[in-house]
Amino acid sequence: MYLIKKMKSDDKHYSHQLDNLISLYAEACEWLGDLGVVYSKNRYGIYKQHFEKFTEIANSNVELKDEDQLSLKKKFDNAYLEVNQLIRIYERLKEINSEEFLGQIRKVASGQEFRANSENDQARDFLFELSIASRFMKAGFSTSLSGICDVVVELVGDGKLFVECKRIKSQAKIGANIKKASKQISNRLKADVSSKVYGLIAIDVSDLLPSLSAFRPNSREAGTAMHRLASNNFIRKNIEQIASESRGKSLGVMCVSEVMSHLLMEENTPALFYSRHTEFVPYCDSRILKELAPKISNQDII
Repeated sequence: MYLIKKMKSDDKHYSHQLDNLISLYAEACEWLGDLGVVYSKNRYGIYKQHFEKFTEIANSNVELKDEDQLSLKKKFDNAYLEVNQLIRIYERLKEINSEEFLGQIRKVASGQEFRANSENDQARDFLFELSIASRFMKAGFSTSLSGICDVVVELVGDGKLFVECKRIKSQAKIGANIKKASKQISNRLKADVSSKVYGLIAIDVSDLLPSLSAFRPNSREAGTAMHRLASNNFIRKNIEQIASESRGKSLGVMCVSEVMSHLLMEENTPALFYSRHTEFVPYCDSRILKELAPKISNQDII
C-alpha cells in the first residue's frame, strides 16, 4: 500500500479577453518568424486562420449550417488550446537566447494540426518539454534542454534537478511511462558526480481526462473546480500506476493537464474557458519539492 500525499496547486483564476489572446498570439508568431520558423507554412499559421474565421463569424450576422458550425468549433477549440500553450513558452523563451531551444521549437511547429491519436506525436512531446522548462524559467531557475535529460534545472543552493517528461496517451501505459522515466532519472543521477542531485517525473494527462464541454460550467470558478475534480479522480483511479516507482530516485510525479471549454455565463453570454491544472504526488517527504510546487504552479500567461 502506498502512502501518498498530494500537493494541489493552480488554484488561481485568470481572465483574458479573446482580443488580448489574439494579440499575444500574433507576437508569438512574429517571434517564431524571427527565429526562422515560417509559421504561415505550419500548424500555427492554420490556427491563425481559424482564429480569424471565428472572429469574422462572431462579428457578423452570417448563420452557418449545423455541420459547418461543428467543423468550425472543432478547429477553433483545438486552436484555442494550442495557442495558449505556445504563448506560455513564448513568454519565457523570448527573454533569453532561444538558439539553445531552436531545434525543439522547430519540431514543435512541424506537428500536425490536431492532436495525434497514435503514440507518435513528437511535436507535442517537445511542446510539453518546453512548457515544463518555461515553468522553471518563470520561477527564476536556470534551465537547460541539453539532452542529458528532458529538462535540467539548477536549484540555487540545492544542486540540480533532472526532469523527465512523458505525455501520456494511453491509460494502460501510465505505469510503463512512469517506470521508463524513473529508470532514465536513476541513470542520470548515477552518472552525476554531485551528491545534490534530484529527479522529478512530469506527466501530461490532458488526453485522458473527460471533456468539460458536456457539463457547460457557468463560470471560470466552476470550470476550474470541474477540472480539478477530474484530475483528482484520475490520480485516485490510477494511483497504483503513478506511484509504481515510489522506491526509486525520483522526488515524485508532477501531473499536468490542460482543458478548454465554452462557458455559459450567468448573463447567458457564451465565453471561452482555458484551464491548466497541476498536482504533485510526492514519493517522499521532500523540502525541495514542497518549495518548488507553488513556484512552478499558479502561473499566468502574462
